[in-house]
Amino acid sequence: MSFWIDFWRTSLWDQWRDPRRWGLLLLLPLLTFGTARLAPAQEVSAPVQVGVVLPEKGGGDFWRLLEARSGLVVVFHKAGLDQARRQVAAGRWDCALVLPEDFSRRLEDLQLEGLLTLLIAPGSAVYPLVRETAAACVVQCVSPGMAAEYLLDSGILTEGELARASSRLEEVLPEGERVLVSMETADGRPLDPLALADRGVSQLLTGLTAILLAVWSLLTAMDLGRWRESPFAQRLIPLRGAFGLMAARLGAALLPALVLGGLALLPSENPLGAALALVPYLLFLGSLALALARCRPAWNALPVLMPFVPVLGLLLSPVLLDLSLLFPGLSPLIRWWPVTLYLRASGGSWGDGLALAAGGAAILALIFLIENKKSPTAE
Repeated sequence: MSFWIDFWRTSLWDQWRDPRRWGLLLLLPLLTFGTARLAPAQEVSAPVQVGVVLPEKGGGDFWRLLEARSGLVVVFHKAGLDQARRQVAAGRWDCALVLPEDFSRRLEDLQLEGLLTLLIAPGSAVYPLVRETAAACVVQCVSPGMAAEYLLDSGILTEGELARASSRLEEVLPEGERVLVSMETADGRPLDPLALADRGVSQLLTGLTAILLAVWSLLTAMDLGRWRESPFAQRLIPLRGAFGLMAARLGAALLPALVLGGLALLPSENPLGAALALVPYLLFLGSLALALARCRPAWNALPVLMPFVPVLGLLLSPVLLDLSLLFPGLSPLIRWWPVTLYLRASGGSWGDGLALAAGGAAILALIFLIENKKSPTAE
C-alpha cells in the first residue's frame, strides 16, 4: 500500500510541476468568474422595466391590475410622458404604455380600438409580452360591461334583473373554475418565471466548465499515453500492472480538476449541486481518457481533433441552444451527450449523474479485464 500512496503523491507532484498540465484547469475559475463579472446583474437577472403613463383622472383600476402582474418578468413604473420617453430612449426601460386622457370614458363605451399607445426603442425586446399583458388588463376592466351588454341583448336578463345581478359580474372565479396557463421546458419540467432570466447565464457558466474539463480530459489522455510508453513506465508496468499505475496517475490528475472545477462553479446558480455533479462527470471523462491512452493512434490523433471538441460541446448540448428543438433527429444524441448529462445532473437530475457514473465504471471494468488478460501482474 505504501508504494501506491508514494506513487500517487509523485504523480500529483508531476501534475503541478508542469504548468502545461494545470494551466488549462487554472483558466476555469478565471473564465467563469470573468464571464459572471462581464454579465451585469441588472441585465442578467433583473426583471424588465416598463413605464406606464396614466391620465390625470381615471385609470386606477387598470393600474392596480398591472401592478398585480408586476415582479415576475416585468416591473411596471408610473411615469410622466416626458420621463417615459427619456427612459425608453436611453434603454433603461424596455418600453412604455401611454393611456389617453379619456381612458375611463372609452372603457365605459367599449371603444377599445387604439386605446393604448406603446412607446418602444430599436433595442426593445419584451414589448410583445407587455402588449399582451396590457390587453389582458383592459379586457378584465371591460369584461363586466361586456357581459352586461350581452345579457341584455340576448334577452337572458331584463334591466331590473341585471341591476340585481350586477354584483356577480364583478366576482372573480375561484381557482378551480379558471383557465390556467402553466409553463414547462421542452423536456417536460415545470418552468418558474422567476428563474427564467437567471438560468441562461448559470447554464452558460456550468456548460463552459464542462466543456473545458472535456478538453482537459483529452490532454490527460495524451499525457497518460506518453507516460505509458516512457522507459520508466515500461520497466515498472511488468512489476505492478498497467491498470493500477495508469489509474493512480489518473487519480492524481482528477483531484486538481475536481478542486478547480468546483471553484469555477461558485458563480453559478447552484454551485453545490454543480460541484457534486462533477464527481460522476469526471469519473466518466477520466475513464474515457484512460481508454484513449491505451491506444497510440487514438491519443496521437487528439491534437488534430482537439479544436472540434468545444464546438461539438456547444452544438450537442443545451448550453446556448437546444438543437433538438430544431432538428428532432438529434434528440437521442443530445439527450445522452456527456455534457448534457452533466448539465441535467447539476440541475438536480441525479439519474443522469448515475448514468455518467455507470458509464465510467463500465469503461474502467472493461479496461481492467483487458489489462489483466493481456499482462498479469507480477507478485
